[in-house]
Amino acid sequence: MLDMQKASYAKRLFAWLTDLIIASIIVTGIYFLMSALLGTDRYSERYNSILESYEEEYGVTFDATEETYAQMSESEKENYRAAVDAMNADEEANEAISAFYTYMIVIFVSGIALAMLILEFVLPLIFGDVRTIGKKLFGLGVMRTGFTKVSAPVVFVRGVIGKGVMELILPIFILFTVGTGTTGIFGLILLGVFAIAEVVILIRSSTNQMLHDVIADTAVIDWQSQMIFDSAEARDEYIKAREAEKEGSSLY
Repeated sequence: MLDMQKASYAKRLFAWLTDLIIASIIVTGIYFLMSALLGTDRYSERYNSILESYEEEYGVTFDATEETYAQMSESEKENYRAAVDAMNADEEANEAISAFYTYMIVIFVSGIALAMLILEFVLPLIFGDVRTIGKKLFGLGVMRTGFTKVSAPVVFVRGVIGKGVMELILPIFILFTVGTGTTGIFGLILLGVFAIAEVVILIRSSTNQMLHDVIADTAVIDWQSQMIFDSAEARDEYIKAREAEKEGSSLY
């Protein structure tokens, strides 16, 4: 009685890329604005100042390569290691670089969260059709799997919680822990499992859902050809009317 006009993978990809580009611009703008307001550069400048003082004191360069280090004499190597130990033991330097990276992470994550809030929640509600800019450009839309319109809470769960937190911020955080050596190979395995799960859900789902769609019970559809009802009651009334018409026509 009702057919779901599923969006093509190509259109979904291009819509996603469009939204990603816009989100990246917003995140970058937020990052530079918040960095300037919070003065995060002073921490990196302080760290570099301390680093340069140790380089001058010991007569070394901390960015020496393994090849350069191998060519040093034993006394030069001993002096280099002493400089590294002194730098690593400097509490002020450690506090400065720790504060700098902490601010970077907080600002970056906050920027992503704010960008997703704007692109996936605020703008779709302002547009009135709960579609992102990318979806509007490529003729796509979102509805509940029961062929009904998506409400504001569902838009928030799907776009901000599902796409923003679970599919973007969480993987980035795991990737950061991998880069810092906190999780190592286990973090990469977790990311791999997460990526495979996304692909499997997309392919195996009868409605081509992704994780955020599964969480919100939504589906991405072709906007022009898909019939979407205001409520479940309106949908049921439509189905009853069509069934009655079908029964009536079968009597003649």
